[in-house]
Amino acid sequence: MDRGIRRASWLALALLVPVVVGSGLLALTTTRASGCPTYGVNRADVPYGSIHGCFFAALLPGVPAAVRPGKQLPFASAHGRLLGLHGVARLMTASLILGHA
Repeated sequence: MDRGIRRASWLALALLVPVVVGSGLLALTTTRASGCPTYGVNRADVPYGSIHGCFFAALLPGVPAAVRPGKQLPFASAHGRLLGLHGVARLMTASLILGHA
């Protein structure tokens, strides 16, 4: 069970960057987002550091879930909870990028 959760954690970490890049490319295909860098109009109301903060907040629980063995974590279900936190933070990062457009 511990090995399966650690593999899922590695997979989730590996998919973090493609999710961010895919969300960014998808957001740039809208007409509102393309007008932002070109003309400086229709800027979104997403605060400046929130996308970066959510990205690093997704890394924060994902790395210990993937790297540390279950015996080094404080309780037995820590891997699953860290993986869940990583997933929520990754979805928040993608939604902020898509909402920025």
